Amino acid sequence: MSSNVSMDLMSINEEGSSFTSRGFPESLNNPISDYEHNVPPSECISDSFDSDPVQKFAGLGLEITSAVIGNVISHPCIVIRRQCQVNRKATRYHLSPFTLIPVLMRLHSRQGFSCLWKGCSGIFILRGCSTVLETFLAEVTPFPREVSSNSSLKQLSQHLLLKLIAYGVLTPFYCASLVETVQSDIASEKPGVLDCLKEGVCRLFKLGTPRSTRLLPMWQLIGPSALFGLSTYVLSSLIQSILNWFRNMKLRNMHRRQSIEQPSSQNSAVNYIDNLSILHFSSFLANVVLYPAETMIHRLYLQGTRTIIDDLDSGTTVLPVISTYEGIFDCFHTIVEEEGASGLYKGFGGLLMEYALQALILKVAQLVFCEIESLFKPNKKPFSEHAA
Repeated sequence: MSSNVSMDLMSINEEGSSFTSRGFPESLNNPISDYEHNVPPSECISDSFDSDPVQKFAGLGLEITSAVIGNVISHPCIVIRRQCQVNRKATRYHLSPFTLIPVLMRLHSRQGFSCLWKGCSGIFILRGCSTVLETFLAEVTPFPREVSSNSSLKQLSQHLLLKLIAYGVLTPFYCASLVETVQSDIASEKPGVLDCLKEGVCRLFKLGTPRSTRLLPMWQLIGPSALFGLSTYVLSSLIQSILNWFRNMKLRNMHRRQSIEQPSSQNSAVNYIDNLSILHFSSFLANVVLYPAETMIHRLYLQGTRTIIDDLDSGTTVLPVISTYEGIFDCFHTIVEEEGASGLYKGFGGLLMEYALQALILKVAQLVFCEIESLFKPNKKPFSEHAA
């Protein structure tokens, strides 16, 4: 759920450009667009002319890097985190990533490397469905799919309503995707590529094999699910807008101190990394704040599905998921009473591990692309030589 939402956690750029639903700001198509707003025209023309091929290369490479981070590297952390969240009987809460490392090693030795990437195809399909649904709603309604800082309050409200509808409609498929992600490979059949869609339809219309009486009706899940998705989107957008504002103010102050004779050393790779870092950090803070809500939503999704998960207390056994929550409020009170307030944060170490890996990869990418850019970008002669 969080990984899908995290691809939708777009913000409004303070310079007026909107963020696309893919997860990349439109300004990433031109990595120094924000920077150029505050640079003298002569520098903009010169820099963009000299380094345009390098900018395109850096942009493509960093988009691929971000896709790898979100869809490959982070997925094992998502699998582990979700399994911890839905296990109400777990005695080890794994609030730190260090306690998860031996469990991951035991899972790998017992089930193989692929057990940490289960449900990955379903998440890809769900993201595609989200994009298609939002595009369809934007075509048949006056609701805008994207907004900017220049949008009116009415357009912003309509945009948020579009998001709310999309999250609500896709709730059955979120449930099916969660099952695929947490079910144990040694106790369940591996799902097919399109099983996420099939199971979502069956969940919506109560089709297929008989299900437990503990299974919550979909109308009880749509409201909390849509509100959770929208809250994550809005909170991440606000954080991202604030960080962009501080970054732009920093750039303005930096350029005021510089003269035309002393061009900025800021390069396109750094600008790409800054944008991606702000995007991921905003998503991280939103996930931290709303982590208890995610835990409750996931438990409600899984209730009554007869799912068997890996026991992450040991990493060597499996156990069924059994709960009797009556709704979101009963889920909250039951968790606090039975597991303590920290029960809402089970698997939090997986979240820390996920974003620590992202930060590490972004740092490595920054070093690599800065080095590549310095190799391909021609050296500029000192200003004094041009003057002579």
